[in-house]
Amino acid sequence: MNPDTVYAVIDLETTGPDLKNGGRIIQFGCALVRRGHVIQTVSQLVNPDAPVPQSIQQLTGITPDMLVSAPYFDEVAGALAGLLSDSVIVAHNVNFDYPFFNAELRRVGVPPLTNKAIDTVQLAQILLPNQPSYRLADLTKVLEIKHDNPHQADSDAISTAGLLQKLTKKFTKLPGPTQRLIAARSDFLVRETGEYIRFLAQRAPAITKNYVQVQDLVVANPTAPIPRAPQPDFPATDKAKRHALKAAKLRFRFGQAKMMDKIYANAKTDQLPLLIEAGTGLGKSLGYLTPLAAIATPKKKVIVATSTTVLQQQLASNTFTELGKVYGSKFDAVVLKSARHFIDLNKFATTLHMTGDFNRADQLLQLRICVWLTQTQTGDIDDLHLTGDQSMLMRRIRHTGDFGSNQSNPFFKFDFYRRLLERADQATFIITNHAFLARHYEDSSFADQPYLVVDEAHRFADNVAPGLGVHFNLTQLRRLFNSLTTIITHPETNNLSSIYQHDALVSYQLTQMEQSANRALKTVEGIQTQLFHHYFSHRQRPHNGSINQVLTEGEVQEFFNRFGDSAQELERNIRLILQVATKLRTDYLRTRSRFVASDAQVFQRLDEISSALEQQLIAVHDVAEATPRLQTTELTVPLVQLKHPDDLTSLTLRWRAVDTGVRIQELLSHFTAPVFTGATLTVRRRTNFLAHELGYNSFKPEQVLITRSPFKFRDQARILLASDAPEAPTTITPEYIKYLVDSISALVDNEHQTLVLFTSLNTIKAVYNELCSRPVAGNKEILAQGVTGSAAKIARRFAVSTNAVLLGAASFFEGVDYPSKQLESVIVTRLPFANPSDPVVKARAEVLKANGLDPFKVDALPRATLQLRQAFGRLIRREDDRGVFIILDPRFTKTQFGRGMQKSLPHVDTDLMTTAEIPAAIEQWLKPLATDLQETERK
Repeated sequence: MNPDTVYAVIDLETTGPDLKNGGRIIQFGCALVRRGHVIQTVSQLVNPDAPVPQSIQQLTGITPDMLVSAPYFDEVAGALAGLLSDSVIVAHNVNFDYPFFNAELRRVGVPPLTNKAIDTVQLAQILLPNQPSYRLADLTKVLEIKHDNPHQADSDAISTAGLLQKLTKKFTKLPGPTQRLIAARSDFLVRETGEYIRFLAQRAPAITKNYVQVQDLVVANPTAPIPRAPQPDFPATDKAKRHALKAAKLRFRFGQAKMMDKIYANAKTDQLPLLIEAGTGLGKSLGYLTPLAAIATPKKKVIVATSTTVLQQQLASNTFTELGKVYGSKFDAVVLKSARHFIDLNKFATTLHMTGDFNRADQLLQLRICVWLTQTQTGDIDDLHLTGDQSMLMRRIRHTGDFGSNQSNPFFKFDFYRRLLERADQATFIITNHAFLARHYEDSSFADQPYLVVDEAHRFADNVAPGLGVHFNLTQLRRLFNSLTTIITHPETNNLSSIYQHDALVSYQLTQMEQSANRALKTVEGIQTQLFHHYFSHRQRPHNGSINQVLTEGEVQEFFNRFGDSAQELERNIRLILQVATKLRTDYLRTRSRFVASDAQVFQRLDEISSALEQQLIAVHDVAEATPRLQTTELTVPLVQLKHPDDLTSLTLRWRAVDTGVRIQELLSHFTAPVFTGATLTVRRRTNFLAHELGYNSFKPEQVLITRSPFKFRDQARILLASDAPEAPTTITPEYIKYLVDSISALVDNEHQTLVLFTSLNTIKAVYNELCSRPVAGNKEILAQGVTGSAAKIARRFAVSTNAVLLGAASFFEGVDYPSKQLESVIVTRLPFANPSDPVVKARAEVLKANGLDPFKVDALPRATLQLRQAFGRLIRREDDRGVFIILDPRFTKTQFGRGMQKSLPHVDTDLMTTAEIPAAIEQWLKPLATDLQETERK
């Protein structure tokens, strides 16, 4: 490749993805590019002499009538091949377009092309590392590339040419060392994509002051923190609030003003716990930040805890921008979450020297990260929008919270997690999540009794519960001990024994470590074997899925009597292993120059094992000491879990928290004037359920504020109930799945994006498999939780789609924000009651029964009602939103509790009709929105 190389950017539209199964080209598009300019474009329709599937017609807009007069491929093959003959071929997913084109050439007797080729998908993945989607339509939108007719070959080819130009420019602007690092590791890329990168890197520039280089890595120079703004004056009167909000271009709302006044007065005087239900659209976040910003200082911080890490980021990026406009100054908030969310620069740098350890996906991720490090100020891996945690590379480079010292870690000064904790200690505002707060509330970041806001407070107890339980993870311990013996003595790989073969003292310590690992492994194997034979070997087990055996109080005592000594022995061996591992790590870090590059992998693996054992040691200690909470079935549910029915190595033990109130009160004692807020905290305007969840006897009237939403729900939403919906069975039946598939097929076959909510992942899988064979699958993009991706992945995909259906379970009942046409229809397939056979649900029920209470009325119904309110809240997020809320569960209308749940929803028109009548009702209701949008676009 050279400066005068012609790049032929091609795109094909076809009748199907595979030539062998009848796929044929129906359109060829090409843009020839030289020196960054398009010098020629070609668009050619092709008669496939075969049917064009309806789904392809809808996707491309190319109909059979348009192809009748078009030439057959054999008539234009020679000319098209000649057009491309002296060029480098470029395509977005080149390994589809190029091989398909060559296969068509072979089919008609024309010699296939042997041109070099470049893939813009991989270039985009490397150079735009934090994009949630690499579809051409999404990239052109982000990069502001004109793309008039997506999925038409000529338009796609021209847009891909624009994409190549933009990506080329981005690469040339990278720091020179990063360009050379990527070029040196680009051989594995598709076709000649790596050669193109190496060509561009020939003119790599020198590094500028915006970056700093440490070893092979270039990172963005840390920016200075935002100077602390002077303490603002709280706008005490409605007039002052109107003025402040107007400056921020925000609307004054009486409910929000009452919320501000309540929080400010309480923080200054009584400092009581407050419960504030803030209706959707009220501006809840600004409602609590505005008064607290006028009070807080670095010595008396404000801690905001929300339910998810996604909501943390939304608060930091959106609400604090608005807060700054309200007060006319900048406010800095530290987003604090666990170390595993961040990259360890030292570990990542080490992986760059591990040749042959990673597959191509991980090698590509390494290059993405090299680019990302020149951009990020946080090192938060969530920015990369990764879809899973199965990558070997990610397991190697996630931070454990240990950043060493300036002497032991060459990246100490730039370590992201160290810098984060340093900023948190100096900050006025910290945004964290419920789970992190529960595990770290005694850390220095939360010292000195700071103010606390618990946002999405209805989720607080559930999110805190996992941290209050104990997981005696025998499966992981077994794997860790096996891995440890492998890196000590495995003969076929580099190992610690060979590294230290000439050091007698360390060799002796390694022998001790190996013996401890073997003893510990035998202990774990013995516990697993005995528990398996006692609880599972003689009972009928399903072919797949996990089995839970709940232990009685007597069985818990028997467990500690039988295995208490074993757990104590296990704890001793783990502590000895960790002592030796610490010595080895210190030796490696202090005298790294003595070791060869291949040794780094061994020490990194030792670090991973040690970190995991340290985390497990907490649970092992609890079991070894038989702590009282593990023996009180009212506080925890003890479970023996067999994750795979015929595999005793998958056996593990859990103590799941039941009543979190006492522990939550211990947490809350470290904070001042806690505010519990959210859009759905009450059930029929009563606070007793949440009070109990948080460990309070009750909230007094002066501690409660319930504000209405400013939305006009009756004008914005409509509830449609299916009168012919069948009762949902306790187990999945073919008849029920058929009803759901038939109904969903009809209800989503329109121009509106739809969220379909389920209470079971198994039901989602069954429905998805059937939907894929229906015509609707050709018209809509179907996303299914646990099938097409994780909840996080499909949520991001849905957010950038325009014609999708999302099948989701529990996490999608709340926390997602899709305004306007991103979400216009929500379907609830089944009222969201928790599974009564869940051990924790059963344990809560038994405790309530023992106290003379009705578990359904006191626990199950309030939980389901709050979750249904949350589901409705997904639909209307803005004042101009419009949508339909569809329920396919007859209990909503035919039972007393269902009618009570109905009254908990906003007052909107509710219509009962057959499932077949609902599609027309959807269109009738949503049509005004479509008309309004069209009129707005015309203006």
